Amino acid sequence: MKRARYLRSSLAGLVIAASAMAAGVSPAAAACNAQAQSLLNDLKGAWRGSGTVKPIGGAQERISCRVDYRTSGPRVSQNISCAGTDYRFDASADVSCENSNVSGTWTEKVANNTGRVKGNIRGNRLNIEVDGPNFQGRFAVTINGSSRHSLRITQFDPGVGRHVPVADVSLRR
Repeated sequence: MKRARYLRSSLAGLVIAASAMAAGVSPAAAACNAQAQSLLNDLKGAWRGSGTVKPIGGAQERISCRVDYRTSGPRVSQNISCAGTDYRFDASADVSCENSNVSGTWTEKVANNTGRVKGNIRGNRLNIEVDGPNFQGRFAVTINGSSRHSLRITQFDPGVGRHVPVADVSLRR
């Protein structure tokens, strides 16, 4: 049996941030606009799903994920846990929503990595950028009603000087 290894902090932050874009706001922050708030409300609750990860320089692998979103008005907290044969990560995020913009932080627990999250909500999609000491990436989260959402993650690869796809995950209630 292959011994499980932990995802690098760069990939671990990936799925986190992707789901994270929906996370927490301080009580003093301005509220989301109606469209953004509706999108965040659709995320509330527990989700399960699967997909693939392919870290830069690594092999592609199937993963299973569990995500939990807790909302209170424009405030959302997110926790995610994903695992495959060789990869595992656990992360959380807190992001504030003001009008249609989101910003905040994420933390990956296995590799002890943290970073900043910023982006926007447009239509049924969250578009975010994540920046940390070991990871720079972009996340596109597409919400399909209150029962499905997907996320596509790209990571900046300094070797090629651009963002490259590293994960795709589909989630359902």
